[in-house]
Amino acid sequence: MVNVKVISQHFEDIIKNHPKMKLKGIHRRVQSELHVNVNMSRCRRAKNMVSSRLAGNCREEFAKLWDYADELRTQNPGSTIRMAVNRVSDTSPPHFKRFYVCFDTVKRGWKEGCRPIIGLDGCFLKGPFKGVMLLAIGRDGNDQMYPIVWAVVENESTHSWSWFLSLVTVDLELEDGFEYNIISDQHIGLEIAINDILPRVEHRNCARHVYANWSGRKRSKEYEFGF
Repeated sequence: MVNVKVISQHFEDIIKNHPKMKLKGIHRRVQSELHVNVNMSRCRRAKNMVSSRLAGNCREEFAKLWDYADELRTQNPGSTIRMAVNRVSDTSPPHFKRFYVCFDTVKRGWKEGCRPIIGLDGCFLKGPFKGVMLLAIGRDGNDQMYPIVWAVVENESTHSWSWFLSLVTVDLELEDGFEYNIISDQHIGLEIAINDILPRVEHRNCARHVYANWSGRKRSKEYEFGF
């Protein structure tokens, strides 16, 4: 009676919260919680069933992004909300590509009360749908971090950074970057994008990241001089 469907229903929340759980772990929990001994193939098919069901839910959520963007614009007048999609053909549904958010109150706060410094960073997203989150962070008068803009893109490249920086430049009225400063890690394609879009900005690399990258290759104490 403990078939694939029963296992998937019983352990759906566990697999959802721990997507990297190994089959041996599921097998042990079936033995301890359901008091039966099943083969590994049944556990594998149950895990795949849960993963497929969760992926289906994610596709439904992606379809609601247009409504989400419209609601953000309605509730936050003056905000910049952009979404880019890929179209394989005229008859096929669009595929999500990028999403950008800059709230009006946040960008006005940065212009009126923050230093002319912008930190740029990106982080890889986990889960069934991969991507990269790009961020622009400011520094307020108390030297605290001030989130300005965020976006989700397909990967980290010159093209995605250029798209992101073009929108940030318009929102924050940076023009050619004169009298502004950017601090970043050595992200793929970022330096080229900055030179193209903000040719007069002062661009510096984060010392902590430089030291981390340097010490990973040069571990001798003599190389730590200056940090």
